[in-house]
Amino acid sequence: MRRLLERSGIRLDGDQLDRLWTYHSLLRRRNQDMELTRLVGFESIVVKHYVDSMIIADFVKPPSPLVDVGTGAGLPGIPLKIRLPRLQITLAEPRPKRVAFLREAIAALELADVEIFPHKVVSRSLTSPLKGAISRAVETIDKTLLRTSGCLGAGGRLLFLKGPAVGPELVEVRRRFGDSLVLEVDKHYRLAGTTFDRRLIVLRRVSDVLDDAGAPVE
Repeated sequence: MRRLLERSGIRLDGDQLDRLWTYHSLLRRRNQDMELTRLVGFESIVVKHYVDSMIIADFVKPPSPLVDVGTGAGLPGIPLKIRLPRLQITLAEPRPKRVAFLREAIAALELADVEIFPHKVVSRSLTSPLKGAISRAVETIDKTLLRTSGCLGAGGRLLFLKGPAVGPELVEVRRRFGDSLVLEVDKHYRLAGTTFDRRLIVLRRVSDVLDDAGAPVE
């Protein structure tokens, strides 16, 4: 695991590596019953889940406190928290089995400043003020913008871990939301040792009002 992480320039200390290994072991043990990930190979899990989650810290400083929308088994939130111990993060996930896994993982890893929001995120469900949101392989950008309009005001940043073909989503964002958002980062990269192309999109809200007055997405 250390070798695969360092191949991508990610260097963890002993405690961080132990926590990541504990998380990995728990993920593998619980996966069959809880259907936490479709990936099964060790290298595939490390690179496409853990590296993909943590490498964004090389490109941008994640805002804190941060909500991970649709975190599932804790991705990207838990690996990112392991790499950035001071990060305050809320893991938002409505499915009971995955919520149970998140609770077990947080306890096993002894993570501080991590909360679970065991509900679907819509503008009227998550209203506690936060500095940012992050989303990985959940839905289109415009839908996440609406979901988080209740917790992110002007200045809030949204981080999207996407594939390379995200261009049409950005066009739709511009059409629907216009100047209420600023594109701060559009980073193309490839995970080391793979043909896995990725694209990090960071948007900053410059006004409190979004499309349809921030109506909730059901």
